[in-house]
Amino acid sequence: MNNVFEVSSLLESINNIFKNNLFLKDLWIRGEITDLRQVASSGHKYFQIKDDKSLIRCVYFRFLQNSLDDFEDGDFVLINGEAEIYQPRGDLTIKVKSVKKEGLGDLSKEIQILRKRLESEGLFEESRKRSITKFPKSISVITSPNSSAWEDIKKTISDRYQLVSLNLLPTLMQGENCADDVVSAIKYSNKLGVDDIIIISRGGGSEQDLMPFNLEKISRAIFSSTIPVITGIGHEDDVTTADLVADIRGLTPTSAAQIAVPDMINIKDYISRLNINLIRILDLYINNKTPDLKNYQSEIINNYENKLTNLFQKIDIFETDLISKYNNNIASKISKLELIKNSIEIYNIKKMASKGFSLIENNDNKIIRSMSDVQIQEEIKILISDGIIHSTVHKKEKN
Repeated sequence: MNNVFEVSSLLESINNIFKNNLFLKDLWIRGEITDLRQVASSGHKYFQIKDDKSLIRCVYFRFLQNSLDDFEDGDFVLINGEAEIYQPRGDLTIKVKSVKKEGLGDLSKEIQILRKRLESEGLFEESRKRSITKFPKSISVITSPNSSAWEDIKKTISDRYQLVSLNLLPTLMQGENCADDVVSAIKYSNKLGVDDIIIISRGGGSEQDLMPFNLEKISRAIFSSTIPVITGIGHEDDVTTADLVADIRGLTPTSAAQIAVPDMINIKDYISRLNINLIRILDLYINNKTPDLKNYQSEIINNYENKLTNLFQKIDIFETDLISKYNNNIASKISKLELIKNSIEIYNIKKMASKGFSLIENNDNKIIRSMSDVQIQEEIKILISDGIIHSTVHKKEKN
């Protein structure tokens, strides 16, 4: 049991071995830069260097950095440094002394080649990208159910817009099966056909964690989707190939959620301003149209009076015509009645005359019924059954 160590003691012993090994104190390592970040307060740079099988953590202290150093994720570099064990985590770390850029790493080259090909096919074209509806009814979120990305999206949408149905499509967001899982989720949403928007989102991570979103199969699935896709992958500086194909890229999961739905507070403010503007426009319109309305009113009254005058004239003409026709008709009827009456009287006179009676008329053909109807020396006609006797009145005697 003489070889039992405390964890910290073991790591310290290994570090002492490293320090006494001249080879490990002056290493030259070739590989690809990944997960580069610089701490603003100290200026130190932290990154990893990798090949297709392994990766090692590196720290590049500010006082060792060269002003000509210019490298970024995906660059293929040759670094010089010293190996040590970072005792708090037990990680093998290279304390970098210098960095020499040699070009792009193999993985970065593959990504660049893929992006150029997809760009040439039009997958990145802004003109072909779909616009999202302003007021979505259903949104599916492709992400891990236990992730902070899902919690951020739920909270953001709940705070902004409560009128949307939010559906989680649980998906692996890193690792070997991530790409196939994401593609299946996109196809599933399209098959259902109820979503207005698809959000693909995950939080930040290493370049290796985000690598599935640089694969062609996810980009093709996004491009083939009939439903608009918003991505919110990683942090603001993490731009994946999926982001370039997506209809809209959110810088973070929260940003993607903000893009997907409107803010009800802004909507209410907009409606309020719209209502005020509408009232102003109506007032202005009414004020501008008042003279026109008065002119129109006067025109209507004049037209109405003219129409009434014409109507009354027509009524007068009709009335006059009707009275004239009525009078003529009455006169005609009276004339016919007189003829009938005379005919009847003549018929009766002749009948009476055959019995010895006679009818006396004056020269105006008026029947003399009384002595007062005739004057001395007036000529009269005596109608008998077989003719007329003309005579003159010489004397009148009362009974």
